Amino acid sequence: MSSAEDSLRTQVRAALDHARVSQAEACRQLDLSTKHMSEMLTGKATLTLDWAERIADLCDMRIEVLVLTGPPRQDTER
Repeated sequence: MSSAEDSLRTQVRAALDHARVSQAEACRQLDLSTKHMSEMLTGKATLTLDWAERIADLCDMRIEVLVLTGPPRQDTER
Protein backbone atom coordinates (compact mmCIF):
# COMPACT_ATOMS: atom_id res chain seq x y z
CA MET A 1 0.00 0.00 0.00
CA SER A 2 1.45 3.36 -0.96
CA SER A 3 1.62 6.41 1.23
CA ALA A 4 -0.71 8.17 -1.23
CA GLU A 5 -3.37 5.52 -0.62
CA ASP A 6 -2.88 5.78 3.13
CA SER A 7 -3.14 9.55 2.95
CA LEU A 8 -6.35 9.37 0.90
CA ARG A 9 -7.92 6.99 3.42
CA THR A 10 -6.89 9.25 6.30
CA GLN A 11 -8.34 12.31 4.59
CA VAL A 12 -11.64 10.59 3.77
CA ARG A 13 -12.02 9.38 7.36
CA ALA A 14 -11.22 12.90 8.57
CA ALA A 15 -13.85 14.35 6.21
CA LEU A 16 -16.49 12.01 7.63
CA ASP A 17 -15.47 12.91 11.19
CA HIS A 18 -15.39 16.63 10.47
CA ALA A 19 -18.82 16.55 8.83
CA ARG A 20 -20.10 14.32 11.65
CA VAL A 21 -21.35 11.79 9.13
CA SER A 22 -21.21 8.20 10.35
CA GLN A 23 -20.00 5.48 8.03
CA ALA A 24 -23.45 3.91 8.26
CA GLU A 25 -25.15 7.16 7.20
CA ALA A 26 -22.68 7.66 4.36
CA CYS A 27 -23.40 4.11 3.19
CA ARG A 28 -27.15 4.74 3.20
CA GLN A 29 -26.77 7.93 1.18
CA LEU A 30 -24.28 6.41 -1.26
CA ASP A 31 -26.09 3.06 -1.60
CA LEU A 32 -22.96 1.24 -0.46
CA SER A 33 -22.65 -1.70 1.92
CA THR A 34 -21.18 -0.94 5.33
CA LYS A 35 -18.79 -3.86 4.86
CA HIS A 36 -17.36 -2.41 1.65
CA MET A 37 -17.06 1.09 3.15
CA SER A 38 -15.21 -0.32 6.15
CA GLU A 39 -12.91 -2.33 3.89
CA MET A 40 -12.13 0.73 1.75
CA LEU A 41 -11.33 2.84 4.82
CA THR A 42 -9.10 0.18 6.40
CA GLY A 43 -7.17 -0.81 3.29
CA LYS A 44 -8.76 -4.23 2.83
CA ALA A 45 -10.39 -2.96 -0.39
CA THR A 46 -9.24 -0.30 -2.82
CA LEU A 47 -10.49 3.20 -2.10
CA THR A 48 -10.72 4.58 -5.62
CA LEU A 49 -10.50 8.26 -6.34
CA ASP A 50 -14.11 8.07 -7.56
CA TRP A 51 -15.35 6.72 -4.21
CA ALA A 52 -13.19 9.18 -2.29
CA GLU A 53 -14.74 12.03 -4.29
CA ARG A 54 -18.26 10.75 -3.64
CA ILE A 55 -17.66 10.48 0.09
CA ALA A 56 -15.98 13.90 0.23
CA ASP A 57 -18.86 15.44 -1.71
CA LEU A 58 -21.30 13.97 0.80
CA CYS A 59 -19.30 15.83 3.48
CA ASP A 60 -19.41 19.09 1.47
CA MET A 61 -15.69 18.74 0.73
CA ARG A 62 -13.65 18.00 -2.34
CA ILE A 63 -10.58 15.96 -3.29
CA GLU A 64 -7.68 17.67 -5.01
CA VAL A 65 -4.67 15.85 -6.42
CA LEU A 66 -1.35 17.64 -6.50
CA VAL A 67 1.50 16.43 -8.69
CA LEU A 68 4.93 17.74 -7.73
CA THR A 69 8.28 17.67 -9.49
CA GLY A 70 11.43 16.42 -7.84
CA PRO A 71 12.40 13.25 -6.05
CA PRO A 72 9.82 11.49 -3.88
CA ARG A 73 9.98 12.30 -0.20
CA GLN A 74 11.54 9.72 2.02
CA ASP A 75 9.12 8.02 4.43
CA THR A 76 10.66 7.57 7.83
CA GLU A 77 8.06 5.11 9.13
CA ARG A 78 9.13 1.92 7.41
